[in-house]
Amino acid sequence: MLSFDGKGIVMRPGHLREATAKAAMRAKRTFRTRLSAGEKTCRKRMATLAVVHDADPVPRRPHDIIAPPGGRTGTRRPRPGPRARAKRLTASVEHDPEHVIKAAFDQAEARDPQHRRHWVVLVDGATHQLDLVRAEADRRDVIVHVVIDIVHVIEKLWAAARCFHMATDPETETWVGAKATRILAGDAPAPSPTSAPKPSAAVSPTTSAPPRTQPAATRPTTPTTSTTTRP
Repeated sequence: MLSFDGKGIVMRPGHLREATAKAAMRAKRTFRTRLSAGEKTCRKRMATLAVVHDADPVPRRPHDIIAPPGGRTGTRRPRPGPRARAKRLTASVEHDPEHVIKAAFDQAEARDPQHRRHWVVLVDGATHQLDLVRAEADRRDVIVHVVIDIVHVIEKLWAAARCFHMATDPETETWVGAKATRILAGDAPAPSPTSAPKPSAAVSPTTSAPPRTQPAATRPTTPTTSTTTRP
């Protein structure tokens, strides 16, 4: 299991990237104590975070991950998620994302040099991040199953709900919950060919057959879902 994310951290002025430092010099604050709409502090640099760990697949139902509309009844206990083992966390504000992602793939390959296990990459959906993951997978000739974090998916659903419900409409939450449950059940439409890049040969859709021949002990008992929660 690999996962990547970005985090903005406040820097001393002399350690900002050149473009950010110039933007900070040009910036004119509307208010003294807070930012107005569209304003940025121009005080941060993006750090890239990576995690690599081992985990056994655990079959779960959508309602094990999120509560159904109306809440849980208490008659059925949610199944626990997978447990991370041998977790290795790294972060860098000095090196670019490509370097951090490559180092994480190095660590994963050290754990599975023959590529006999299922490699799952958990991301937030950032296009640049996905491009780097695909490029690294292609370079190593390893199939990875890209999984989008359910937390980020739900935020997109809340944004979409504004098209059908007023901001204060209680039914908005019910609509979001129903859609999220369907997505977790695998009912997620494929992206339009005209709006999404073609997947590389090394990236397998989450609904595809298991990649390559693997020992039975390493095969998941259920297909990878399209979304999940972070460990």
